[in-house]
Amino acid sequence: MAPRPKATPRVSGEAASLELERPLAAVVSPSRPLVAHFHAPEGLLLLPESHGASGFFAGSLGSLSVEEVFAQILSGIRTGQLIVQHGAVRRAVAFRDGQVVFATSSEQWERLGAVMVRLGLLSDAQLTAALGQVTPARRIGQVLTSQGIVSEASLYSAMTFVVREVVLNLFEMQEGSFLFLEARTPAVDAVKLPERTRDLVLTGIKRAEETGRLRRRFPDDMRALPGPQGALPGEEALFARLGGGTTLGALRAVYAGSQYAFYSGVEESVRGGHLAVQAAEPAPAPGPAVEGMAWELLSAEERYNLLLSLVHRALREAGRDVDLLRGFVEAPPPGLEDAYQGVTVGPDGRVDVARLRANVSTSGGEAVGRAMALEALDAFVSYALFSARNALPTDVAERLVNTYRTLQGGLS
Repeated sequence: MAPRPKATPRVSGEAASLELERPLAAVVSPSRPLVAHFHAPEGLLLLPESHGASGFFAGSLGSLSVEEVFAQILSGIRTGQLIVQHGAVRRAVAFRDGQVVFATSSEQWERLGAVMVRLGLLSDAQLTAALGQVTPARRIGQVLTSQGIVSEASLYSAMTFVVREVVLNLFEMQEGSFLFLEARTPAVDAVKLPERTRDLVLTGIKRAEETGRLRRRFPDDMRALPGPQGALPGEEALFARLGGGTTLGALRAVYAGSQYAFYSGVEESVRGGHLAVQAAEPAPAPGPAVEGMAWELLSAEERYNLLLSLVHRALREAGRDVDLLRGFVEAPPPGLEDAYQGVTVGPDGRVDVARLRANVSTSGGEAVGRAMALEALDAFVSYALFSARNALPTDVAERLVNTYRTLQGGLS
């Protein structure tokens, strides 16, 4: 996932400033003051002072899905604008009393001109000529209708199609952020969609589920080759990229359209003999590793020691300081000083379990002593995993944590 642009606070004496990286700075202007909505030390939201919104809510699609965001707008019968963004992709939907009345997108294939070409209402040459006459005061629709290239009815029909598609494609977005600005009258054109917004949401959910099914059937590493029936009509340019064969992931990267349209087209092409697909060759099985040993045959103490040795090895292979593990036994946390008295860490990261058990042996018997030893070992392993998270790449640290969960199986 691409890193998010940052805003860095700079404090000097009584003055403070906020330095924005270019992707953020590009959308602000000295002539448009920003109003800060403060949310304690955790964050703040900056909005243009003149946007005229009476309220807002914002968040991440990781916490609220597009479906849940729409539910908030519909249940409140809200009027305003919803903006959803992920990376360079930005879609905006205008609502009036809970119903969708307009939508726009930064995606070129969701623009009005591109859609009209796709619908057969004008040619590529006509679109190129019309775009050359577009100005801030004269939009593409005005150019096309004033020159008689398309009728007002065709323009309205195409606009309605665009709005509906932008909304439906929103439900493919699982990452990104959203902002809803509530306002009395959205400053946009309004269209009447063929269905109510609630029904449109249901269609979007079903389409997203179908896309998920198709993606599982046609994974990105599956190879695509020309079929005996030749290119699918209308997709000649895309099929020309096949060559002698390529992956569906590479084909998807150059496809101008939604995920649903792409994978539906793949299914149709395979069914009609226009496209042939081959499952990717399975990756070779990894060689034997310490993690793959029969750990269920090990004692509880040996399992903990095994994990400590894996953390030690991962730190060494990453070029990190393995002495950070020794730091735990040299200065154990409160309550474990006696347990780790004289305990050492070996050259492979394992600890002297015999000395540890001797330190915690009590008159309570062997079972109590063993439980105390395991508790002390678990504290050391927790420390080692915490250190690994801070010192190792995320994927390596995550594998160690997963191994820890596996090694815990059957501990008593």
